[in-house]
Amino acid sequence: MSNIIDVINTEEVIWHNMMINQCDIKQMAIFSRVSKQFNRIVKNDMETHRNKYVKRQILKKIDVITTNKMYSMIKNQGNRRNIYKTLEEYDDDLREVAKQIYVKIYDDIIRDLNIIYNEHIFYGSITNNYYEVYLFGIMEKEYSKFIEYLEKDFEISIQRL
Repeated sequence: MSNIIDVINTEEVIWHNMMINQCDIKQMAIFSRVSKQFNRIVKNDMETHRNKYVKRQILKKIDVITTNKMYSMIKNQGNRRNIYKTLEEYDDDLREVAKQIYVKIYDDIIRDLNIIYNEHIFYGSITNNYYEVYLFGIMEKEYSKFIEYLEKDFEISIQRL
């Protein structure tokens, strides 16, 4: 991110020099080439950071939806309370989030979801509390189903700009 700020500050200095010092055409051509290089650097930096940001946001949404689904399973047993959505509504929400995944971040998301899945397996195996084992088991199962859906049934969308 500091690269982008450096570029903006440098371009401002170049613009200021061009306007104040009344540059000739040769110097303006040089400044123009430098600006084009800066723009290429900024564009690549922004795309990289955008992909990281989108990936992080999608993983957060997946975590919130699966956590709420887990609580819905626990608290809505026998339809006693209607605090949470139904399990099918949470599945639909996960499919909607999956539609936001595009080609450039698909492999990273699958890798991160597998890491989270393995963490749930690990934490479920080392805890001494039956209730925590139950909760980790639910999360493990939900992440497993979602990963399987992404790997087998899901078609990756083309990146939207």
